Amino acid sequence: MRGNHLVRLRESTGPNALVLIHPASGSAASYRALEPHLGGDFSVYAFQATGVDAGRPRSIEGIAQAYLAEFQAAAPDATPIYVGWSFSGPVVVEMARLGEEQGRGPAGVILLDSAPPEALRGRTADHAAEIGGLLGLDLSATDARSVDELLDEAAELIAVASDTPGLTGADLRPFWDVYVWHQGIFDDGWQARPCAAPLLMVRAQDETGWNAEPECLGWSALVGRAVPVVRAPGTHYTLMDEHRLPGIARIVDRAIEEWAAAPHPARERVVRPSPVSS
Repeated sequence: MRGNHLVRLRESTGPNALVLIHPASGSAASYRALEPHLGGDFSVYAFQATGVDAGRPRSIEGIAQAYLAEFQAAAPDATPIYVGWSFSGPVVVEMARLGEEQGRGPAGVILLDSAPPEALRGRTADHAAEIGGLLGLDLSATDARSVDELLDEAAELIAVASDTPGLTGADLRPFWDVYVWHQGIFDDGWQARPCAAPLLMVRAQDETGWNAEPECLGWSALVGRAVPVVRAPGTHYTLMDEHRLPGIARIVDRAIEEWAAAPHPARERVVRPSPVSS
């Protein structure tokens, strides 16, 4: 997407702002659908990236720096709560860390079935699952194997469901290209660094692709303290399906209420994360 990536979904006079960062698809559609289910007196912002822009930084640090600056310009006085889903988990942790260096840390960070880069690189998923998840389709029974074949089949399914005859796999290719662009960022061996803000992991209880990763998907080891984990129905790709959004909203609302009631020291000064009991 060219130009600004930030979309304001809800305006509030409250001190906090929920800041939702897009997954590898670049889409903020699930966040738009989530917003009506959220309670509380806080603003809601979402980042989206609907295309591949050659001038956009292609690194976790670069995206985090750009998004942090864009949010701070839009809401300079708000205390953020960052939310990252899948790809964007490392992005929001880096945004939190960078903000803490400025003395403008978040109240907390919510990770939606996301892991540090090492675990993300080792996650088990095939192209059918990825393309199905990207487009909201079940392609588990398909005989198609190549990306082009899968996109063609997806186009046929979407054309029938949405009454858009003539839709082809080539029409869907840009969505896949954005997804691959973001996923490829982790190929350079980038290592996440800890933030001091409290983290909450929301695990997709039906997901099997994390293999032998720990319950927290490795975040506790990274930040040097126990990261609490809650389970929510769905897989990595269906966690944010429309009928599951009320449950996700309740988790988010509870976290914001708890964090807002307990000011975080990283908002005023830079602190080192220290181990705490679970």
